[in-house]
Amino acid sequence: MTASDDDIRVTTLKLAGDYLTLIGKGDWDAWTDLWAEDGELEFPYAPPGRQSIYRGKAEIRDYMIAASGKMEMQGAPQMRIHTSVDPNVAIVELTIPGRAVATGISFTQRYVIVFELKDGKLWRFREYWNPLVSIAAFGGGDLDAWASRFGKPVAAA
Repeated sequence: MTASDDDIRVTTLKLAGDYLTLIGKGDWDAWTDLWAEDGELEFPYAPPGRQSIYRGKAEIRDYMIAASGKMEMQGAPQMRIHTSVDPNVAIVELTIPGRAVATGISFTQRYVIVFELKDGKLWRFREYWNPLVSIAAFGGGDLDAWASRFGKPVAAA
């Protein structure tokens, strides 16, 4: 018996909600369990020279653990979840106020996140956000100060 589109959509929306809840708690074991083994985490607007795609559960987990604790998020006062014609896809719009721990500078970041599931697991995650907001919060516009805190440089060719 195959799942109906409605059943798949419910799973997709639940996973998106679980993702946001677990990331807020920093529960990296449960968060990692949401991912497909061949999952892909993408930041399409990553600044030049920074890694924009993380592939596989291990690389994704390593990135998130390294990046956690750098910002204090203060909830998500504005959030909208959109379903898609494809029941495996959900789009989430978020506005999150926060503070860069290293500098104490407050910021408000807006995100558009595309969740895509395969076989009930998070397979592709694309997070669209403005890196200039967090760059300013971490170093007053200093790309090197920001880069030293998030992600890893793209390997030299």
